[in-house]
Amino acid sequence: MRPVFAAALLFALSTPAAAAAAPGTAENFLNRADRLLGKGPMALFDGDYKKLKAEGTAAGNSIEAERVAAEKAGKPIKYCSPKPHADLGDREFLSRLRQIPQAERQRLTLRAAMLQVLQRKYPCRK
Repeated sequence: MRPVFAAALLFALSTPAAAAAAPGTAENFLNRADRLLGKGPMALFDGDYKKLKAEGTAAGNSIEAERVAAEKAGKPIKYCSPKPHADLGDREFLSRLRQIPQAERQRLTLRAAMLQVLQRKYPCRK
């Protein structure tokens, strides 16, 4: 019985689905958000809710500040929403985040993934 259990454990640990996404990645953020969405209104009482919201807000604020600085310096901006603070709701962001292939989400930071989402929603016309 032990060899079968050991083999099953080894297989489970070696499969990509069982591997946890690295902290700070877009994949980790999405996994945590999906877990909270599954809790419905009770998610508000989960300790991870405020952390997840703070991470998303920090990434968004960083991107917005970079855009404002680029505009002031006369440099090209990376996304072209009507205002520096782009209109992107939580559900829309998660939906667009899911459109990024999982392998890419596993490599991207949350900030890089958010910028990619904004660039796709608000492309700059040349």
